[in-house]
Amino acid sequence: MFWKEQDPEILREVTSVGKYYGDKIEYYAKRKERIKRALRYLNNRLCRYTCPLLTIKLILKLKKELSITQKELDKYLYYMIVYREAIGLTYHETLYKVYNLSND
Repeated sequence: MFWKEQDPEILREVTSVGKYYGDKIEYYAKRKERIKRALRYLNNRLCRYTCPLLTIKLILKLKKELSITQKELDKYLYYMIVYREAIGLTYHETLYKVYNLSND
């Protein structure tokens, strides 16, 4: 790895970039799970015929939000993989395990 011979400032910069991407991945992964949980609840509510019009509107809004969140998650996951490969880390299964993501 190239940073072993470098000064501490470069090492701090390398780790801060990784932390930034990791924080973004974690944020969007948690957000995705919250939206999925809300969608499951609303689907169950819809089955019970409780306020069907409002429930359908909320479901549509959440599905749109889920799509946007998934795109952001994919974007930062891609950035993290490119970043890791740039510093010489090529095994990415650990990344998926750490952030509890599926490797699709």
